[in-house]
Amino acid sequence: MNYKENYDVIVVGGGPAGIMAGLASARVGASTLIIERNGFLGGAATNSVLGPISPFHFGDEQVINGIPQEFIEELVKVHGSTGHLKALDAYGSGAYLGFYDREKYKYVAEEMLVKAGVDIFFHAFISEVQKEGDRITGVTAITKAGTKKFGAKIIVDASGDGDVAVMAGAGYVYGNAQTGKAQPGSSMFEMVDVDTDRVYEYIYQNPGDFEWKSDLVPVREYSDRLKQHYFVAQGFKKLVKKAVEAGDLCFGRDSVIVLNGIHPGSIHFNATRVTGYNSADPVEKSISEIEGRRQIESVSEFMIKYVPGFEKAYVSVTSNEVGVRETRHIKGLYILTAEDAGEGRKFEDVVSRGYFPMDIHNPDGVTGYTEGNSGGCWVDLKDTYDIPIRCLIPEKLDGMVLSGRCISGTSEAHGSYRTQGGIMGIGQASGVVAGLCAVKGVEPRNIDVKEVQQKLVEFGASVWRDEEKKAKEEAHATECVKKYMSRRDKCITKKEVMDQYYK
Repeated sequence: MNYKENYDVIVVGGGPAGIMAGLASARVGASTLIIERNGFLGGAATNSVLGPISPFHFGDEQVINGIPQEFIEELVKVHGSTGHLKALDAYGSGAYLGFYDREKYKYVAEEMLVKAGVDIFFHAFISEVQKEGDRITGVTAITKAGTKKFGAKIIVDASGDGDVAVMAGAGYVYGNAQTGKAQPGSSMFEMVDVDTDRVYEYIYQNPGDFEWKSDLVPVREYSDRLKQHYFVAQGFKKLVKKAVEAGDLCFGRDSVIVLNGIHPGSIHFNATRVTGYNSADPVEKSISEIEGRRQIESVSEFMIKYVPGFEKAYVSVTSNEVGVRETRHIKGLYILTAEDAGEGRKFEDVVSRGYFPMDIHNPDGVTGYTEGNSGGCWVDLKDTYDIPIRCLIPEKLDGMVLSGRCISGTSEAHGSYRTQGGIMGIGQASGVVAGLCAVKGVEPRNIDVKEVQQKLVEFGASVWRDEEKKAKEEAHATECVKKYMSRRDKCITKKEVMDQYYK
């Protein structure tokens, strides 16, 4: 690649939001550069060994569409994803889960961006921001060979922690404004050579030992290489209690979440809880990595010793860094609230939509979801909600668009839009905003949102609900459930949930 000194748009961060922002910006016609600190794309999705992509769906309605869906389809083509699988019981995991191969994810993201004409600058951190008054004009990247300056008309902050915005002087809130605490992180890992049929059988035989569990059902075709029965469950509480009392298990929870890895014979673990560290602080982040790896060792050895099906298993991959759920929320022209999300509020200046329950992991202890405002919670939404363009625009800075989990919202609202599907939708919107602003020579706060919405619709985004499409998706999903589950002789999903599909 022949890197230029100046670009129309620079996207800082090559995670799910940054990938979508880069693709959208380039499609608008803006010269685009992505600056990424790793040597590959995907951010937390690949670097932190995340499990499946959170649903693009609210119920059976696909809310996230356009470029993010194209990305999923490209993954499916190269045997790298199941596409969206329906969770029969959405509690705890969401309505659909998109399993993916992390190595294919890196490849497909790179290929799509390169074909779109996006330059990618790997192995670089942002060390400085250039400004003229309150307007950002460029960034300095630090590399092993020194520093390199890039100028831009618009910067997209897709860094996760809002690093560029903070360097530029943006206001922010860390974590929860009332408590000052952020959601804990998790060190993800996977084990292979697992007898997943025996694991499933244990869950089936011990339903009372699990807080929640669900079978997963495909609604579209995908590669035969990846065919297996997918499921998700949180529990093993009796075994966990026994192991903790025996001194065989030390980790930040009182139950273990398991779900399939993308390849047969593998299990993914979102089972650790790294609590009390500010992951935007390099000192605290360093200490958290040691704690996370200790928990991985403890949980994996517990599974081998105590859980049927893991006798011959071993850890095949661990996260390169603790998966971060929450740090800074940059103050924008509008702050999305818990009420906005929970009530399903709509805004005239919508550029993306939220759909996931407000999922807040306990920052104070080992327990899962609790009642009230303390601990963790899972709050279902009354409807999808709109994310207005104002949440993507910093309050006092020009030349910048916010993207991903650092957009302007409260901690509770962030508990909904922070998941990967929602982040991809926000990334697509931020790329369109940035690209149009750069091409037209206007500031993000002055862009005509109707032009943004029109371009998003051209890209296939579901900016507004299509009732006819929603009805077809619901009917199709119900038929898929009936057909798929009729071929199975066992089911871990609760009977009362299953009965809903056969009314």
